[in-house]
Amino acid sequence: MTAPSLTLSSRVGLGQTGIVLTATFVRRTGLRDHVYVLRADDSTVDWEFPSYGDGLPHDLCHLVVEQALGLPDGFWGLIDRHVDVSLVDNQATLIRGGRPLVKEPGVDLAGLRWAENAVDVLASPHPDADATLSIAAHRTVTAITDRLRHLGHHWRTLHDGGAITLVFAVADTRP
Repeated sequence: MTAPSLTLSSRVGLGQTGIVLTATFVRRTGLRDHVYVLRADDSTVDWEFPSYGDGLPHDLCHLVVEQALGLPDGFWGLIDRHVDVSLVDNQATLIRGGRPLVKEPGVDLAGLRWAENAVDVLASPHPDADATLSIAAHRTVTAITDRLRHLGHHWRTLHDGGAITLVFAVADTRP
């Protein structure tokens, strides 16, 4: 499978400004699953990741949570800014310019850490109400958990090669 044939001009009509990328998550029975990304600048990137079986892919959970909370500096904001995902010592590692992102001088990963925290809390089967409410308003939390539950059901029904395509669109608040 190749990246979705969706251009930036066809995505701008979503009424969003800032980061607009498209991610297609492909479920592969007995193999690593795969994600194909079309960035806001129409460049593409893709990577394989270990299957979670019937569980939603972790990166898909990031997309839903970061979208709902409007986080431009989380995982998907980094992907849009040409950070890639690669296996280094059998660990998923964020790479830019052939080097692990964490080794870049002065790199600020606070947004990624915050997003990871939010995903850990909100994508868990039974979110801790106190922790959840400290992250976002109750209505937003409910919308996120409902969306993840719906996508989880859809993911479980996918056959080999079936896919879920999502658009990530948040305001880019970076200077």
